[in-house]
Amino acid sequence: MSAQRKIAAARIESGQEILFQHFARMGQALANPQRLKMLGLLCHGPRTVEELAAKTGQSLALASAHLKALRAACLVRTEKEGRHVRCRVADPAVARLWLTLRETGAALLPEAKEVVSAYFSGQENLEPVSPRQLAAQLKKGAVTVIDLRSPEEYAAGHLPGAINIPAAAISAQAVEKLPQNGTVYAYCRGPYCVTAPEGVEKLRTLRVPARRLGFSVPEWRQAGLKAEGKDS
Repeated sequence: MSAQRKIAAARIESGQEILFQHFARMGQALANPQRLKMLGLLCHGPRTVEELAAKTGQSLALASAHLKALRAACLVRTEKEGRHVRCRVADPAVARLWLTLRETGAALLPEAKEVVSAYFSGQENLEPVSPRQLAAQLKKGAVTVIDLRSPEEYAAGHLPGAINIPAAAISAQAVEKLPQNGTVYAYCRGPYCVTAPEGVEKLRTLRVPARRLGFSVPEWRQAGLKAEGKDS
């Protein structure tokens, strides 16, 4: 190898080392359960620091420290809104990264498989419909989709035509105007959402034959499909 090629190869190797150090910084920011929880929530829409702290059971100071680490790794960006700081994922690629990490962990880690089996025994009741299959059904009509998440998450982004009925607000009055025929699907925050089973059960008690989807808005977007809402 010529001297020039050796110098070029050394420069590339040096650049590669620096690049991997930056990637490792991102990996270090992800290596915390609370930060992963916060990212999972932010994949469904922006939230204030106070909201993230309350949703993850942390003090405001601790939540702020975790957000600082996520922001330093370019995974989250923040903006001042009056007296509050609102946080959001820095780029759609962050949501894709989070979903890939979740799916890879659930598929490969023996411990994760055991947890899914022990704590999410209702997984077999998830409707075996993919985002693209649902998109095709929506085009044909006669499909009702119910979004069980909060109004804020719904406003940020929801599946096309979805009707927002938060799980905690399900009542006979809330469902009386739903279509009386056709297939009814309901979704919340994905396959491991703690609210979804209760919400679907409430709907069925009120004689709404809801089928629970195994995906939510982030998975819909990952499939290359367009959501509706402010952040879509």
